[in-house]
Amino acid sequence: MVESVGIQTIHTRVMCLTGWLIEQLIMLRHRNGQPVVRLYGPTSMDMRGATVQVNFFAADSHLIDSTVVERMANDVHISLRAGCHCNPGAREVALGFTRDDLIACFSDKDSMAFEQFLRGIEGKTTGALRASLGLASNFADVYAYVQFAKGFVDR
Repeated sequence: MVESVGIQTIHTRVMCLTGWLIEQLIMLRHRNGQPVVRLYGPTSMDMRGATVQVNFFAADSHLIDSTVVERMANDVHISLRAGCHCNPGAREVALGFTRDDLIACFSDKDSMAFEQFLRGIEGKTTGALRASLGLASNFADVYAYVQFAKGFVDR
């Protein structure tokens, strides 16, 4: 089936869906002008893949924990993945963790369970949300995600 459609056609379709999703997400604003999402990665489709990674922010600019948003999305059958996406270290930099934040987490620890890490970073999120588009993705999928994201406006 893939051969009959062609890889280039599939790629073009997935990139169109990705571009539309990104455009819609970065346009979302709270009434006070603050953005609803922070996109990680380029807004342009040049040199980008079909993975869209974001965090959601409340109207007062506080970060909404990615695991909370993930659960909410799952409740309405939207598949998002929350976490550091196998990139510890880079996650902490992207999320604005300071050296002092990390020292507080890891001092006096030979090994640390994830729950202990969460207590050490209290008030900060553990990661970002990732939507990975591909062959099976369609416009209904990205439209549903945008409608879900609009639910965070003015929260």
